[in-house]
Amino acid sequence: MLLLCALLLIGDLGWSLRERSVQELFKVHLLRFSQDATLLNVLIGAMPALIALSMGPVIGAWSDRTRSRYGRRIPFLLGTTIVSASGMLGMAFSSSLLALAVSWTVFEIATIVGNPLFIALINDTVPRPILGRFFGLFRIVSLATGASFFALFFRNEMMAAFQPLLAAITAVYLGCMLLVCWRVREPDYGRPPARASLAPLRPGDRRWGLLFGAVALGAVAVLPININALNACVQFGVDAGSFGAAVASTYVISILLAWPLGWLADRYHPLRVGMAVMMLYTVCMLAAWRLVDGRTGFLVALIVHGVLAGCFLTGTVSLLPALLPRERFSQLAAVSASLTALLVVVSTLALGALLDLNGRDYRLLYLAAGVTSCCAVVLWSSLLQRHLQSGVSSANRTRALP
Repeated sequence: MLLLCALLLIGDLGWSLRERSVQELFKVHLLRFSQDATLLNVLIGAMPALIALSMGPVIGAWSDRTRSRYGRRIPFLLGTTIVSASGMLGMAFSSSLLALAVSWTVFEIATIVGNPLFIALINDTVPRPILGRFFGLFRIVSLATGASFFALFFRNEMMAAFQPLLAAITAVYLGCMLLVCWRVREPDYGRPPARASLAPLRPGDRRWGLLFGAVALGAVAVLPININALNACVQFGVDAGSFGAAVASTYVISILLAWPLGWLADRYHPLRVGMAVMMLYTVCMLAAWRLVDGRTGFLVALIVHGVLAGCFLTGTVSLLPALLPRERFSQLAAVSASLTALLVVVSTLALGALLDLNGRDYRLLYLAAGVTSCCAVVLWSSLLQRHLQSGVSSANRTRALP
């Protein structure tokens, strides 16, 4: 078990380095070609989500039914890893906006498809009683990786080292994930249901709609600032070094909170943790909308956003593994990701257009985050009430609220 956890955490190191660094490097590189807010939101959110919208559920169902000598997750994880690395190298050597956009799209498609597969591999191999604490460790590695990247490399002169830096990140990511694919052994799953199909949904799956909607709105609520914060630096007089230091600070704070949040998720259920954090996030973002008007306020709001968004992700990362049936986890998680992607398409296109229409006043980001998170609180509250009322049945005992 210790070896398994160590291997998965090594994979997390490469996976997190990719997740924490590549998008920010892409944004910086994109600024050389365009500062258009709509283009940024299309490339970061709408276009890759739209392309991958129909791929995730089908590949998730295919993975759930696959039985091979290498397991049901590893073959797909290996494929998406190689495609992701190819997209990263393409971005590193792009010299035009078109080449950069194409490489980014290839990278994002593989990322959107591959992320649920990595979580599914963890769900298949890590025992449920320690799942929340393992994801706490998972987040600690992820946050430490992000803090190191922003503290060491996110500087004003970063563009001079863009190409070798992204190539090195690609090599580390590829090495870590190939080690996982080589050494991790999946359990024996038995034969898949004889008449199961690759259709992403089945009769009775409507009951997951509220869960998927709550997860989607929670994810979308943090996107306005995640996507546009770097571009907002110009309005508030913040340079790249100060921005990197602020983001690194959020990761350090989040590291200290990751293990306690994992314990809280195991003890009180991720639904309770997620709703409490989202309520606090709503209050803080609406306050930031009214109060932020300069460099210091922007940096403080950025840190508050980063810490609370991190708390939400850490506290709820085990939610789908805790509630969804293990035999169909990848398939249903991909459906959830597709709903999230659909909302991302709508929200990012709308936000980009609004920013361009209002002269790129980036205080709008806080209002968008606050309103979306308020809607998310309503869904999370409804979901929590439904599970409290449902009680604990023998067939659902391991997934019900304690």
